[in-house]
Amino acid sequence: MPEKELKLEVMDIVCTGCAEDMQIVLMGRDGIISAHVDYGEGTVNVVYDPDVIDARGVFAAVSRLGFKTRLPQGGQSPTA
Repeated sequence: MPEKELKLEVMDIVCTGCAEDMQIVLMGRDGIISAHVDYGEGTVNVVYDPDVIDARGVFAAVSRLGFKTRLPQGGQSPTA
């Protein structure tokens, strides 16, 4: 199955170091191919392998880092 991408809004990122740490932790998670945290926009873009982790798992992985997380306005629910 081809890789998928999920963009999430992440609140309370207070510094670029936090953003870099978030990227490193997410990239260590099975099934996450890449993660890019944009400190200025307050977003994280995650490319993942849906055969290993689903969108809910990606959402949960980001949330477990201790940040309030939500889909951008108009985004679809992480159910796939």
